[in-house]
Amino acid sequence: MKKIVILIMAGLVVLLISCATPPEQPVDTTAPLPEKELEEAKSLKTRVDNNGLSEFASEDYQQAEKSLQEGEAAYSKDNTTAKKALTAAIQSYKTVISKAFPLKTDRSQAEVDTIKANAESLKAPVAMKEEYTAAKAKYDEAVAAKDAGNFEQAISLFAEAKSLFQDVYEKTKEKKEAAEAEIKSAQEGIKDAEEMAKAADEEIRGGE
Repeated sequence: MKKIVILIMAGLVVLLISCATPPEQPVDTTAPLPEKELEEAKSLKTRVDNNGLSEFASEDYQQAEKSLQEGEAAYSKDNTTAKKALTAAIQSYKTVISKAFPLKTDRSQAEVDTIKANAESLKAPVAMKEEYTAAKAKYDEAVAAKDAGNFEQAISLFAEAKSLFQDVYEKTKEKKEAAEAEIKSAQEGIKDAEEMAKAADEEIRGGE
């Protein structure tokens, strides 16, 4: 009787263990390595990171990063799972690119518009005509690239235009300040001369 009870208890233990432990999922070790998917996902990630696009589509970027990590973890161990994850990463990175590039281009243009307006407020088109014309040409080139949907090129051109307009603004400001200093100095000279003439006149009148 005691032996039967022990056997029953042992059977119950085995049953409980088998119920508590989920069956292992079969791992596909025969599927080919998703080399192209891994290469494309990493290439897209590099493009996104190099252009600073993650902040403009943060949720999609986080999802892309998660899928890439999952794909790399399963790579060569479970290639079917790896391919699925890497394909998802590719799609998410592409979504980031499609959403973020137009937004970053708009911000780049807005930054240039600000410094351009500052330069124009100082009469830069007149004071620094050649330099202003060169900066404006670069700006127009950037706008054309943006309108054509070449956002990556547009961002680069806007950065160049911003640098040119910044230089124009600084030099125009220096010219303006120098001119104002000359005018002030001349006005002070005139005032001094007038005061000297007035003093001399009073001295002459006093002598009379």
